[in-house]
Amino acid sequence: MTSLFRFGSQDDKRRSLLALFILHSLQRDPKSGYRLLKEISEKTHGLWTPSKGTMYPLLHQMETDQLIVQTADQRSRKIYRLTKIGEETLLRIKTQGRESHRKMILYKSLIYDIFQGEKIAPRDLLLTLETTLEELPLANEEKAVQILETCLIELKELTQTWPQQST
Repeated sequence: MTSLFRFGSQDDKRRSLLALFILHSLQRDPKSGYRLLKEISEKTHGLWTPSKGTMYPLLHQMETDQLIVQTADQRSRKIYRLTKIGEETLLRIKTQGRESHRKMILYKSLIYDIFQGEKIAPRDLLLTLETTLEELPLANEEKAVQILETCLIELKELTQTWPQQST
């Protein structure tokens, strides 16, 4: 059985969403475990921050797997950097993006079923749209652009007819 929050190619070790985010974040720039925790908290608007008891053992495991390496900055703080193996692993996982998107669609459909029944909020359709567009044959891209441009025009019209709130 495949986990919704495990990522990787068939011959790779499957990685958690948290491990994937760490690789992604460290690809941009090296940072401390504390900074990684803060970044996740900011990106989730404070709804989720992994515990130190989750983060630091995972960082240690990722070091053991040679995905990241630990160095120290001028203040002797532990700073994590992505290794060449980590970069290659991240690239392989990203190439499996369609599978990951499908997993997220599956997960979201379970959440909708539990909490909203069949009603889907407009913003929740964006992930489904993105996944559908990624799977679209190249020959249909021009037609898809026309459809989306029409949709965008109609959505902008809705914002113009929305009653203005007084301050």
